[in-house]
Amino acid sequence: MRLTIYILLFLLVLTGCSGESEDTIIPDKKISNSLTLTPVDLTKGEAAKLKPFLGTMSGAFKLKYEGEKPRANLDMDIWKNGEKVDFAGSIGDLFFSPEGQMENSTEIEVIISIDTVRIEEQKETCIVKISTGSGLATFTLPWNPELKGRGLIQHTETLTYTTDRPIPTFAMHATSSNQVFAGDFTEEALSKTDWALVFTVRFDE
Repeated sequence: MRLTIYILLFLLVLTGCSGESEDTIIPDKKISNSLTLTPVDLTKGEAAKLKPFLGTMSGAFKLKYEGEKPRANLDMDIWKNGEKVDFAGSIGDLFFSPEGQMENSTEIEVIISIDTVRIEEQKETCIVKISTGSGLATFTLPWNPELKGRGLIQHTETLTYTTDRPIPTFAMHATSSNQVFAGDFTEEALSKTDWALVFTVRFDE
């Protein structure tokens, strides 16, 4: 009788250990896809030497992805009287790496400069220059000379986003009233602008 009790206790102990072992198995965690935006101050460090060539309406930021390499585009949208009215251009495949560079580089630095120049017949044109590390792109947009006041909208702290929605990164807004307000990237803030050029990262599925 006593031997039977000992055998039963031994089997219970073995069963308990086996169950505990199965419960402690940790499955592999899936890597979530994300994009981190870090502002770059063009008045400090190595970047300061570029400021005289970029002008006052310029800014920079770094983009770093985690997980799978995204198919990301930097789109330019024009807002007028508080509404998005036009698509002004785009840089596709932001994380493209030219042959000879490290394929595992997950970070790029984007520098944007916006200026206006006077051309024939006393017309002004908006010139947008964008550097993504792998190249330089230039865009020409029509400009309304009545827009005298200008300001920038840009992030001031590092932020991390998921890659399932558009990410606003930088903007210049202008007004004919010479009264520029501080703003952000919310639709409520952009709805108060006379004119704005908004740079947004969008992802291909």
